[in-house]
Amino acid sequence: MTTKNIYEVFDEVAAAATEEDKRQALIKNDTPALRLVLRAAFHPNIKFVFTEPVPYKRSDVPVGLGESTLHKEIWRIYLFEDGNPRVSPNLTLERKFQLLTQILESLETREAEVYMNMILKDLKVDGLTRELVMSVYPGLI
Repeated sequence: MTTKNIYEVFDEVAAAATEEDKRQALIKNDTPALRLVLRAAFHPNIKFVFTEPVPYKRSDVPVGLGESTLHKEIWRIYLFEDGNPRVSPNLTLERKFQLLTQILESLETREAEVYMNMILKDLKVDGLTRELVMSVYPGLI
């Protein structure tokens, strides 16, 4: 079984008719990357240094042929968290901007949108709420 892109999971959640169907879509597609995206987007204590979308060149590669994937790049999200103790104090905002731009440009367009929306704390997925995430993943948020 192949792992779906996060945006594919979100499409499934948005298309689900009932809240239980949305829950099942999350459960069926559970991955560490999905959990990290949901935690970053919905946890009230996680704040990011960027509050506006970062401009970047959108990828024009066909689906599945991106330079990287959200499943790989999600592990660097901590670099953009405000006050994360793992981030070197020498890492400037300008360098964070460069790193985020590089990550976004390495992803397929829809994956880059998920990454940026996660940082902006608005995943833009119909029916995907903090309450739903808490019911599927108690203790995550």
